[in-house]
Amino acid sequence: MKKLIIFITIFSFLGCARHEEVPKELSYSFEYLNQVWSPEDIEVFKNIKENDTTPNDLHFGIGLHLRNNLLRHHSKSDSIVAYFNSIGITHYDYMSGLILYSYHQNLNNENFYIQDKVNEILENEKPYLECAKEQKIIGIEKYHMFKINDSITVKMPLSESHSVVDYGCPNLEWEPLAIKHLSIDGIITDKHFLGDSTDLFFNVRVLTKNYPRAKILYNEVNIGDEFEVRLYDSAWKIKTTGNNTYSK
Repeated sequence: MKKLIIFITIFSFLGCARHEEVPKELSYSFEYLNQVWSPEDIEVFKNIKENDTTPNDLHFGIGLHLRNNLLRHHSKSDSIVAYFNSIGITHYDYMSGLILYSYHQNLNNENFYIQDKVNEILENEKPYLECAKEQKIIGIEKYHMFKINDSITVKMPLSESHSVVDYGCPNLEWEPLAIKHLSIDGIITDKHFLGDSTDLFFNVRVLTKNYPRAKILYNEVNIGDEFEVRLYDSAWKIKTTGNNTYSK
C-alpha cells in the first residue's frame, strides 16, 4: 500500500508544475531510460494521462529496474543518489518515482519543478520519519536490555486467517487486551543485525503458544522452533517473562 501511495503522489499532478533547468543527474537518468526502453515503450509512457492507473504498475517494472541498476549498480549511481539526498530524498522508491515523473514531463515538453514534488513527499513522509527515528532509539535500547538465554514473551496481532501480522511506522499502536493476538513465551538464542546497525533482531526459541496452530507471517512455527523478532519498526510487543510492562 505504501508503494502504491508513492506513485499516486508523484503522478497525481502531471500537468501542474513550474519550470526548472534539468539537473545533470536527471539528464543521466533520461539517457538511461532512452537506452533501456524501446521507442514503443517510450511512446506508451509519454501518453500516460493523469487518471491512468498504469504508473501504479511501474513500481515493480521499470521502477524496480531503476532502483536495482541505475541507482545501485551504475557508473552514475553515486552521483544520482547524492543529488537526491541533497534535496532531502533518501528512499530509493521515491528516487525512481521522481525520475519517472521528470522523464514523463520531459517527453511531453512540459514545464516541471521537481522541488514541488519533493516538498509534497517530505510532508507526507513526516509521520513515518518521526516514528522511524523513535523506533531506532527504542530498538537499540531493547537490543541491549535483553541478553542471550533471557526468557521473553512476545505478543503479536493475528489476522483473520490466523497468521501473525506486523504493522510498520507510523501505525504501531494496538492493545493486547482489545485484539486477538498470538502470545509466545520463549528463550532468546541469538542477537544480530543486518546491514544498518539499527536493523536489529532476536532469534527466539518457542516454549509455549496460546494458539498452537497460529502461523507467524504465514510460516508454521511450533514448540521448539525458532523465529525472528525484529526490534525496529515493528508493532510486536516484547517483555521479560514475569514483567507486566511490554515494550513496543
